[in-house]
Amino acid sequence: MFFLIHVLGWLTAAFPRCVAEKIAQVLGTVVFFVMRSRRYLMLNNLHHCFPEKTEKQRRAIALESCRRTVELGMFVIASPHFSRERILKMFKMDMTVFDDVIAKNVPIIAVMPHFSLMESLTMVPILCPSVTTRDCGVFYRPFNNAALERWVKTTRERFGLKLISRKSGLTQALSFLSAHGIVCVLFDQSAGTRRGVLSLFENRITTTSALAGTLAAGKKDTATITGYCERTGFWRGNVRVEIIEPQTRDVAGYTIAFNRWLEEKLAANENLCADWLWMHDRWKPFSGLNLEHKKSILPETLAAYGFKKIPREKRIWIRLPNWLGDIVMALPLVRTIREARPDAEITLLARRHFLPMLELLDVADRLIALPPKGKGYWKFFRALRFDYPDQWFLFTNSLRGDLEAWLANAPMRAGMVRPGKRRPLLTRKWCVPADLDLTKTHQTRVWETWLRTRHELKAPLNFSPIKIREHTDAPVGKNPGTLRVGLICGTENSPEKRWPVNRWRELIAQLQTKFPELEICLFGTAKDGAITAQVATGQNGKVIDRAGKTDLPNYMRELADCRVICGNDTGGMHLANMLGVPVVGIFGPTNPVRTGPVFDAPVAILQPENCPATGGMNIDFVSANRVAASICKFLNS
Repeated sequence: MFFLIHVLGWLTAAFPRCVAEKIAQVLGTVVFFVMRSRRYLMLNNLHHCFPEKTEKQRRAIALESCRRTVELGMFVIASPHFSRERILKMFKMDMTVFDDVIAKNVPIIAVMPHFSLMESLTMVPILCPSVTTRDCGVFYRPFNNAALERWVKTTRERFGLKLISRKSGLTQALSFLSAHGIVCVLFDQSAGTRRGVLSLFENRITTTSALAGTLAAGKKDTATITGYCERTGFWRGNVRVEIIEPQTRDVAGYTIAFNRWLEEKLAANENLCADWLWMHDRWKPFSGLNLEHKKSILPETLAAYGFKKIPREKRIWIRLPNWLGDIVMALPLVRTIREARPDAEITLLARRHFLPMLELLDVADRLIALPPKGKGYWKFFRALRFDYPDQWFLFTNSLRGDLEAWLANAPMRAGMVRPGKRRPLLTRKWCVPADLDLTKTHQTRVWETWLRTRHELKAPLNFSPIKIREHTDAPVGKNPGTLRVGLICGTENSPEKRWPVNRWRELIAQLQTKFPELEICLFGTAKDGAITAQVATGQNGKVIDRAGKTDLPNYMRELADCRVICGNDTGGMHLANMLGVPVVGIFGPTNPVRTGPVFDAPVAILQPENCPATGGMNIDFVSANRVAASICKFLNS
């Protein structure tokens, strides 16, 4: 390995500079166009950091960053073969600030950002001989490969700098500083859960390296500077030094100051912006659904930036199910995700006619309507790739939903895989365990197990009823405050789930006998109108047929105006339960253990006599007497 790197480096150094530059440009262009995931990562990073730039401008920055990344790789292996004379021709150093810092004769902590020619900083003793009068160490990450480790130490220490291991070199670094030496630290984002502190970078949650801040904290006589090489051409640059003055001399103060310095450089200097290694994922560690971290400076960061709360910059997209009842059962998860990730903008994708309901509930930050099937459907999702979603959670189980997420280029596409199914387009799967009985576990709890097991969701689910916006419209009945019961008599898609019309008529008769003042509203969709018309035929004026006569938001308001809702296993029943209205659910063939109401509101589930808890019997065997008794309990209470 040592010999191979040595030979390859010698050949690279021997190329004429124009040839080496052309190679870097060609290879960088290949990397940009061939490495699809890396290209998307760069464009995603740039989109979040510079939303004001056009897609064309961001692509140009990403392409140039790829070329300079290859240039860096070539420089790393070639630079050990450069002579001192060649190095002095390639790099200059601005001594104005550095001479002043050196003259103070104090310990110096130098922070180095991830710019493409950062390796040139190991050559500073040639550019600035006064550095050699101090002990000067640079933190680095040791390699497990002995030959590679030997090559790194040999090449980087040849001008007098000493490498300090990140694993065991803290004592050595402190001894350098106590002797008024210089310690250099690579300042990094996405520093991991062990070494990094939770903070903001470009308004997004990340873990930032706190090593430099730890070394400098509390030391009044220590100078903190940034050292970087501003590229002026291929393997050419000016080494610059700038003084960093934190607002507070603690770990948080220094770390925030370093982050803000880098943000300002990336925004103000196009050359440095293209020079930064955008190919790295600076926000990688926080793909889970919680923000727990053992070291955090978030409160100090928010205060320094003047934020009252964490900006919602992370983009979590959730593909909701296609049926109303399933959407309602998924809402506790949606609410909990939103509460667990206050840094995330939650986007819900659902059928268009559900969007007014979701807007009324205020459970997300953004809503996207699914387009109608047919021409342009897949083109719509392909266009969403320019919105750069970070995570895409699928509460669906279809190939169509997986294709939607894949076309939108979401880097993380998460979903459940049931036994006997394959979902090859998902990037993060959760296979339903064989010992999890889906017939005896509620669908909401199955989704919860998925998110807790695979995505580190820790917050408890929020099952409290969801309040809708206040409205001034009078209730549907003749007088506000009327004692009112709602009956949901139909089901759009499953006739076997419908309680017979004669049972509904019998129920109405019993209720009106016990409560003559009771107003009864028949609810349903336009397709349920034929059923509700039969139920309403011959009834008095206190039975009002509302099927198909409201939009979804007003349907919700009318449900909320009822004292009790009684219905088949249908979306309206789940909707009433979500709104906190007492529900009497009539089940027969379907399984209330798996698909029953989940919100913390009064519920009575009625099944045929001797029916298993998981359902499977004819719904006709549920008597009107039992249903009336359950409704009367709620009315009397």
